Amino acid sequence: MKMNLKKVGLGGSLFALLCCLGFGPLIALLSAMGVGFLVNDSFLAPMLVVFLVVGGIGLVVTYRRHRRKGPILAHISSEIGVFVFTFILFFAPLVWLGLVGLFAASVWDFILGKQSHQARG
Repeated sequence: MKMNLKKVGLGGSLFALLCCLGFGPLIALLSAMGVGFLVNDSFLAPMLVVFLVVGGIGLVVTYRRHRRKGPILAHISSEIGVFVFTFILFFAPLVWLGLVGLFAASVWDFILGKQSHQARG
């Protein structure tokens, strides 16, 4: 369950961000499937927030295992950057940087979880 929250959060955030950034193949696929309404910012903004929060909750849950705040802080700063540079001060390079930060926070958390599991092991 813990890992699934992070995967759902990261995957959903990636989906919403690609729609916001106008990623052509994804938009074409959504249109072909008849769900082109997903490309509307009034739908994407709340969806992005929900998935960012879900990913953060996943990190908080795994924090209990390794007790390191770094991944959570990296996730929070990245999610703030993603939201601000997507919906307030749009600047695509910083949105992509924020997405890399979200991914890095998840990988960092995964590594710390493995290390703590091996230490107990």
